[in-house]
Amino acid sequence: MKPNSFIQNLKPYIPIAHKVWEISKKEEILKLDWNESSMPPSPKVLTALQQAILNDNLHWYPNTHNAELLALLSNYANVPSECIEIFASSDCSHEFILQVFGSVGDKVCIIAPTYDNFRSRADGIGLQSVFFHTDEKGNIDFNLLDNFLANTQPKIVYICNPNNPTGTLHDILNLELLITKYGDMLFIIDEAYYEFCGKSVAYLLPTMQNLIITRTFSKAFGLASFRIGYCLSSAQNIAALNLLRNAKNITHLSQVAAIAALKDKEYMESYVKEVVLAREFFINALDSMREFKLYPSNANFVFIQHRDINGLKMFLEKRNIFIRDYSHIVDKHCRISIGTREQMQCVVREIKRFYR
Repeated sequence: MKPNSFIQNLKPYIPIAHKVWEISKKEEILKLDWNESSMPPSPKVLTALQQAILNDNLHWYPNTHNAELLALLSNYANVPSECIEIFASSDCSHEFILQVFGSVGDKVCIIAPTYDNFRSRADGIGLQSVFFHTDEKGNIDFNLLDNFLANTQPKIVYICNPNNPTGTLHDILNLELLITKYGDMLFIIDEAYYEFCGKSVAYLLPTMQNLIITRTFSKAFGLASFRIGYCLSSAQNIAALNLLRNAKNITHLSQVAAIAALKDKEYMESYVKEVVLAREFFINALDSMREFKLYPSNANFVFIQHRDINGLKMFLEKRNIFIRDYSHIVDKHCRISIGTREQMQCVVREIKRFYR
């Protein structure tokens, strides 16, 4: 049986290699290739999970409308609970948004280079991806983007902010101008790395019907393996998404973990502060070596240009340090996630050995 024509012609999203899962001593690995937290989540998460495994009805389907989780998210994001919905990862929310608001043949404007899984999902259901490219520093020329939108007339616009993989934080006020001007276009603002910059367009939600913000627990909260995220939008858009969304697909333990993480926001904030300090240390250390071009970052990773990305990647892998080769998207570039200062000091030491 052949897949549909969209899938037959699809350029797939390329995930990272599986080498990291083949190493038996996971405690010896420094996994800096997929922007997860480099530290475990709050200890309160483990305690809550242990209690849930022992005491909860694990033979039931999960809670399909977790009022406690929605209330915590409402307080955290400063958005009414009816304007929030939970998904089995922000990736999953992207899929539902595209299916609910897009139709075959609709154009989807993607600010590139960016998270390529979104492009794959759009193309896979028959939408037409069109790309607006940032400048060589990763910045958007908003006058050019304005003209691009006016000329191409996409149905949906996808902007990751801060952007992945460049780490660029796009100007919030300029985003507001575009969202306001193009009220017939749906703007998806992917704020997966929001915690590392503190900048959001969520303040626009009370007045903008054409805005959906997606976020995740995978980064700052350290819950990547639980696959849980959420989106923020108008109550009408949330209701539309729920016409298609299967509410029982967010596992019970994922919900338990998210609730516990939100109840220990101080732990997350402490980790974020450490990452920001480690990021600045790492950027300064590599700058001083004069072998790299580094992009300014507002996320938990740094995008790097280097003449021998593959050589550096293989050298670090032999020392159980895993980074993300991005040469398939941008030639001679890699992305390195940022952990603690101690972890990044280790990375710098190994990179210096690469040049000996």
